[in-house]
Amino acid sequence: MNKLIIIVLLSISSLSFAQKGGYFNNLDSALSHPNSVITLNLERQRLKHIPQELIFFPNLERLILKRNYIKEVPKELSLLTKLRYLDLSSNNIIDLPKEISVLRLDTLIMWDNRLRSFPKEFKEMGETLNYLDLRAIQMNKEEQNEIKDLFPKTKIRLAHPCNCNR
Repeated sequence: MNKLIIIVLLSISSLSFAQKGGYFNNLDSALSHPNSVITLNLERQRLKHIPQELIFFPNLERLILKRNYIKEVPKELSLLTKLRYLDLSSNNIIDLPKEISVLRLDTLIMWDNRLRSFPKEFKEMGETLNYLDLRAIQMNKEEQNEIKDLFPKTKIRLAHPCNCNR
């Protein structure tokens, strides 16, 4: 019985520490501490949409939404002015709204989506974007070159170009 109490207390203590560190992997828990959320990891939660509640996290710097079923990125994501790291990998995203180009991201991870181009407004993001991951996305050489031209200062990871004429 004493061991069980110790285990429960340690579990509560470690949960409290994670929240104090700003890391949350549960939306409901994050919503109960909106100003404390620095990193929100909603990986593999079978999400079909990006939760609208994200706008309630004014200090959100890292958002991880990989391995879900997301098809669209809402323009309201642009309201997350402190966001620096965005991982949308392994979803079903075809395009990104031009409105989120105002974000000052340093890392954008989009591998294993269906995205093949960016709106021209994203050139502005290229000033802060250090890393862009577009692996596992079929693009021809021309599409890849357009992206490289849009982000000339950014380290970009791409798959080998395909011989697909689009």
